[in-house]
Amino acid sequence: MNNSPAPQKRKRGRPSSINRESIARAALDIGVQKATIPQIATHLGVAHSSLYHHVKSRDEIIAMAAEIAVEELDWRCPETVTWREELIVLTDSIWELYYKNPGLAESLNHGEITPTTGILSFAESVSRLQHKGFPLNEAVVAVDMLVDMVKECFIGWWSIEKTEQDGRLRREKMIELWESEAQNSLEQAEQITAMVGIMKAGPRAWWESKRNIVLDGIAVTRERNAKSNSE
Repeated sequence: MNNSPAPQKRKRGRPSSINRESIARAALDIGVQKATIPQIATHLGVAHSSLYHHVKSRDEIIAMAAEIAVEELDWRCPETVTWREELIVLTDSIWELYYKNPGLAESLNHGEITPTTGILSFAESVSRLQHKGFPLNEAVVAVDMLVDMVKECFIGWWSIEKTEQDGRLRREKMIELWESEAQNSLEQAEQITAMVGIMKAGPRAWWESKRNIVLDGIAVTRERNAKSNSE
């Protein structure tokens, strides 16, 4: 007869209070541009060493955060809208994505991250244009051009929204420089002043002006191709 005591069951540790998704969402809450490992840990109320049980690096966290942000982007329209309305909603939604997540546009632009959800959304947007009569190649070019444009316009604008060491916005200094040049170059004053007006109007008006010109160009191409195919 074996009188040895029965082996005690090993006590289970407390379940982890964090996971990969909560870490990524913490980065979004803080802002991908500012989020660091210590800041994310503090936001979640854990030691920063705990994060490394779930992720390898800050870059991995930002990549996961981007996947979530893009996946939750509300860009889809009812099937009844026109192709123009479809592209306006798509690109304006991307602008809002970058606005709400400072630093995300730069990370995407540098190729640091490429969300799978972004690739799938791109393909879906192309498919939606195809259903509205676009040939595949035209649909790809249209979506790619506008997606690239909104990213470049956003980065270009916010690069002049940064604060200089003297506490003034870079945009304010640029406006003063252009206004001064308008006074010194009277023959080109009209054109220079027009650009000053754009800078003063703000980023959204600037973006919408560029977007509308491109959409008008796409419309002309669609009409020309439709006429050519009917002949």
